[in-house]
Formats: sequence, structure tokens, C-alpha cells
Amino acid sequence: MSGVAHDFSEREPLLTSAPAFASSSRVSHSSIPTRQPLHSAFGADFDEEKSASGQDSSSNQSSSLADEVGQATSLYDKKCLLVNHEIDAMGMGRYQWYLWSLCGCGYLVDLMWAQAFGLVLSPMQQELGFGADQTGTLSTAFSVGLTAGALIWGVLVDVIGRRWAFNLTVLISSVFGLCIGAPSSFNAILVLTALTGIGVGGNIPIDTTITLEFTPASKRYLLPLLSVFQPLGVVICSIMAYGFIPTYSCSPNFSEGDLALPSCNAVRSGEACCTKESNMGWRYLLFTLGAVTLFVFFLRYVIFDFQESPKFLLYRGKDEDAVKVLHNVAKFNGRACALTLEKLEALERDFDANSEEPVLAAGPNRLSNTWMEKVKLEGGRFKLLFSDAQMTRLTILVWLTYICDYSGFTVAGKSSRDLGRNEPY
Repeated sequence: MSGVAHDFSEREPLLTSAPAFASSSRVSHSSIPTRQPLHSAFGADFDEEKSASGQDSSSNQSSSLADEVGQATSLYDKKCLLVNHEIDAMGMGRYQWYLWSLCGCGYLVDLMWAQAFGLVLSPMQQELGFGADQTGTLSTAFSVGLTAGALIWGVLVDVIGRRWAFNLTVLISSVFGLCIGAPSSFNAILVLTALTGIGVGGNIPIDTTITLEFTPASKRYLLPLLSVFQPLGVVICSIMAYGFIPTYSCSPNFSEGDLALPSCNAVRSGEACCTKESNMGWRYLLFTLGAVTLFVFFLRYVIFDFQESPKFLLYRGKDEDAVKVLHNVAKFNGRACALTLEKLEALERDFDANSEEPVLAAGPNRLSNTWMEKVKLEGGRFKLLFSDAQMTRLTILVWLTYICDYSGFTVAGKSSRDLGRNEPY
């Protein structure tokens, strides 16, 4: 390890200026010298730098990378290939393992809340006295929040960046989740439940995106393995509910049928009824889930120094920041990074010579695009989902997979609730 650290410290500064030429975004095409072929521009560089960092890299591997970059159709794809190459070269280090675990916590929190609303419905109904025809409104409110959250965060993650979205989703979930147990009005609870769903709804799509962008290709099986946190969340929530609800519910409770204490909203003053003070179990459960979610936010925002996604930074034209992130991750892992700003600028020059239209990942040029040009570029990205029959089929299948996945947990939660009605605690 000391040898690797010593080698890393002797490398040139992170973003040294290139004496040969400047970025194409800052000079005219007429001033650019004759371009080298992609293979000669990148192949030798990768061989030299990988050898200097103590990593074995053959000319065949460099040639393969140059071929892949040459075959990519967009500038953004070309730059992403270089980023992927560096992430693959770094391997699965400490940074990636920490990030994978924190993304798994997002999956865990998602299903903890989904399970909770099925478990708290019966004691909540006994206390508040809403009719059987209103029992579905709680899960509906949460589902509306999840849908809105998935749509909102799915767009915002490409606007404000992965870093803010990664932290804000759990913060919003924790704040509104902690508040659900405070009111005694069912309508207020429904509003807070929907707002909690907005935060929870962004967890899985954002965590999946972040995991995919930082994980080496050889470890991509870790992406579907994030799903192991979902049943874990269900189990943890069920254990907590078993500890709180039977102990801190009205007696006789909802599981005893006609013998259960009625709601105070359904009887005259002075008659025995299920009061808030004697029915705190479901509130304790939601308070605990809110605290767990807040702890996840603390881990993500305070303990772990999450680096913005290099691919997002490339997409926004911040090539220099993207290179810095890769070097920071490599340093955290005790390894070296061979990607430099000059290599990204070389790709940019080569692409600019053949394109007069605004393009994604065009470095500083991307920052100078007009508002309408940026909207067109955004719309073009979404069209890729339905660009041909194969992409359309894959897009629809992925959507259906997520729909069926959540539906299964919803049915399980309803079954748990119905079982609780028939089994006395």
C-alpha cells in the first residue's frame, strides 16, 4: 500500500496545463493542428500511464479502448467510455463498497415505509374511527407520493445532480415521516403520508443510477443485489411493529373484533373509547422509522463524502470537475487515475471538427448553449428510450418489472394487516 501511495504522490499535478493545444471550445478550428488518429492519440498514453502507475496494460487493451471510442456515435458516449475505463481500472475499492452499502440503505428505507403503512392501518382506524371504505386511502396517498416522487426526482437528478438528490430524498422522507404520528386528523395524516412518499419514491431510481455509474463492469452484478435490502427492510419493520403495536395499543385492541374499544369520534363524551394516549404503538413505529431514515441521511451527508457523478459533470460540460472526482475516488481507494483533462479535450476537438450542432458533453461550449438548445438536447435523451423496437421493448419491460416488484410488496403488506385483524395479540 505504501508503494502505491508513494507512486500516486509522485504523479504530475491533477490538472496540469497542456502546452500542445487548448480546448476546441476556446479556439477556432483553423488554429487546430492536424489531428492524430484516435489510436495514436490515446493508445500510447494509456500504455505509458498505466505502466507508470504499476498496472499491467497491454497494447491490445489500449487498442480496444481506442476502437470503442472511435465507434461511439456521440461526444458524450466517447467521454463516458474513458470514464468507464478508469473506473474499471480502479476496481471495486473502499469508495464503491461504502457507496453500495449506502444505496442499499435507500432500498431498505423504501420497503420499510411501504410495509409500515399496511401495519399501522388497523390501530389507526380503531383510534380515528374512519370507515372501512376509507382504509384504502392511506396506501393510495403513499402510492401517489411514490409516483410523484419517482417522476420529480427522475428529472431533478439530471438537473441538480446526483449529490443533492442522493441526500434530499432521505431527508424529505425522514422529516415528513417523523411528523405523521403527530396529528389526530386522518386528512392531515394522508397529506403527510403523500409527502413522505415523494421522498421515498426517489430512493430506488437514484440509488440504482449512482451504483451503476460508480461500479466497475466486472462487479455490475452488485446492482441487482441491492434488492436484498428490500426484504431486509420488511423484516426490520415487522419486528419493530411487533414490539410497539401490541404493547402500546388500546385494550381490547382491533384484533378482538366486536370487543375492541370504539373510536372516541364514534361515542359520546365520557364513554370508554380508544384514546390517542392509550394507542401510541403505531405512532412509535412511525417515529422510529423516521429516526432510522434520518440516520441514513446523517451517514450519507455527514459521515460519507459523496462525490458528484463524473458522467453528470460531463453531461453538464464540467469536464475539469469530472476529472477531479475520478482522482479523488482513486486517492480514497489508494490507487492512481490516468485520465486527464487533456484527453477529454482531444476528443472534443476531434468531434467538434465534424459537428456544427450543439452536442451533449461539449465542455465549456455546453455551458454557453441557449435555453432552447438545452431543452432540445434533453428531449433527445428521452427519445433514446423509444428509438427502435428493441429499446422500446426493453423500456416497457423494465417499467413492468418495477411495477410488479412494488405490487408484490403491497399485497404482502395487505396480507400482514388482514392477518393481524384475525390474530389477537
